[in-house]
Amino acid sequence: MKITKNIPNHIAIIMDGNGTWSKKNNLKRKEGHEAGVKTARKIISYSQERGIKNITFFALSNENLSRSKIELKNLFDIFFYSFSKEKNYLIENKIKIKFIGNLKKLPKKLRDNALELEEETKKHKNLNLFIALNYGGKQDLKQAAKKLAASTKKSLNFESFLYSKDLPEVDLLIRTGGYKRLSNFILWQISYAELYFTDILWPSFDKKQFFKAIKWYETVNRKFGKTANNES
Repeated sequence: MKITKNIPNHIAIIMDGNGTWSKKNNLKRKEGHEAGVKTARKIISYSQERGIKNITFFALSNENLSRSKIELKNLFDIFFYSFSKEKNYLIENKIKIKFIGNLKKLPKKLRDNALELEEETKKHKNLNLFIALNYGGKQDLKQAAKKLAASTKKSLNFESFLYSKDLPEVDLLIRTGGYKRLSNFILWQISYAELYFTDILWPSFDKKQFFKAIKWYETVNRKFGKTANNES
């Protein structure tokens, strides 16, 4: 493979394996989700260390809303607590946070907390942190198409109506937990993403594993449908 030594501008992560991790460790599912949040916090720090400018976490899908009421309550409580707890960290490190998805279906307390964080960090430029909450790629495309059809503004294009309109193209998509599928995640922006799958469960995905994924990405000869420079 050709060595590019390019650091990915945008890394998107499907954080899978919290439930399996908690079961393997004889813990409650809630404890698995809590451990997963701690891992996300560490990955943000590692991203800054490597100079990554954009990172997106798939925190909650549209389909996840069909889970049991108690698990959803635990998830919402964990999200609310985490957003509140990490507020100072985001501000001190000049991290801009943006939530994508249909936030209207989330509890008002959580939604208000998310929007407040967006407002307080909107001018930060060290790292763009995107959190997908109640998000689905197909649902995003459908709602954008409906809005475009109803719009009277000729200057707007399809992409401007997406929940994920602020996301740059994904360079590296990481999925933990052993499954090799996209699970309806930001379909518009991953058209040319390099896909990295690992069996490591999300709570166990550490600095070594994260840097291993980036190192793998650096070996990929990204052609975007064109002929490589070293090919005739």
